[in-house]
Amino acid sequence: MLSRMTLDQLQILITVAEMGSFSAAARKLNRVQSAISQSIQSLEEALQLKLFDRSQKLPRLTNAGKAILADAKRIVSGANALRARAKSIATVAEPEISLAIEQVFPNEVLIGCLDDFRVKYPLVSVTLFAEGLGAPEQSLLEGNARLAIYSPAQEGLPGIQLQFLGNLPVSVVASAQHPLAAISGMIPQSDLEEHVQLALTDRTRRYRGVVMGTKSWSFIDQINRLDFALQGFGWCTMPTHLAWPHIEAGRLVELKLAIYQDRPLLFPLYAAFRVDEPPGLATQWLLDSLRTRFGEWLEKLSNRTDDGIQIRVTVATR
Repeated sequence: MLSRMTLDQLQILITVAEMGSFSAAARKLNRVQSAISQSIQSLEEALQLKLFDRSQKLPRLTNAGKAILADAKRIVSGANALRARAKSIATVAEPEISLAIEQVFPNEVLIGCLDDFRVKYPLVSVTLFAEGLGAPEQSLLEGNARLAIYSPAQEGLPGIQLQFLGNLPVSVVASAQHPLAAISGMIPQSDLEEHVQLALTDRTRRYRGVVMGTKSWSFIDQINRLDFALQGFGWCTMPTHLAWPHIEAGRLVELKLAIYQDRPLLFPLYAAFRVDEPPGLATQWLLDSLRTRFGEWLEKLSNRTDDGIQIRVTVATR
């Protein structure tokens, strides 16, 4: 019966096939030859198949034996992977990590951290949600994410632990063909009011980015909004690292608003996790890596400053 088949028997089958004889397999496995022969015989009885032709000096796999050998290798390999995963779970505490990150977080930092993570914890699975405004916080509250990075609409949310990561530089931009791009110097609020602002919101319209005019279109996706800005549909605030390639190429123009008195705009980012689900070893390692790399990335930005104006998302009351 198949219930009599063991992983040990399958491993012996693989070793005999690799070594070419029962005696060589016995030496490799540090067992007596009779035990190897008996194990193969028991396996043949369990499978009701003849696995080796013993009519010659050295045993040769039969056609059935060759087919079973391939299956044996897959089963033993799967069992080894299962043991390794169990060991990882026992030592790392979590078999998988779910991470929700607001789209403004720089991919350069994220990819670098996850590349190091897969080397450090190769058996820990990662689920990544790159989401729009408000979505990472909701993923965290709903239990879909173990760790989140975003700008909270309100600090001190019950059950959520926040750790400040840094301020992301923000630029006010418009297409090079937009009327605001032709204004030299500071742009007064009266001129700003004449044009559409491309703002951010979420699907529920509970979260909303900073709105500075009376005319606005709302988007839930940063990249889609960027496309509309490039086409001249309106002006918007945007993380500098997303806008800069287009500014350098002459497709976007950075605007200076009189309301901010030429002070830089900053978008604060926090790492967050639920108090009742604190980070395990792997999650904590990833969090530390994200904090370090993000700090180094910010240091490289020439327009970073600590006395800029923080722009925050708002949340509508229910």
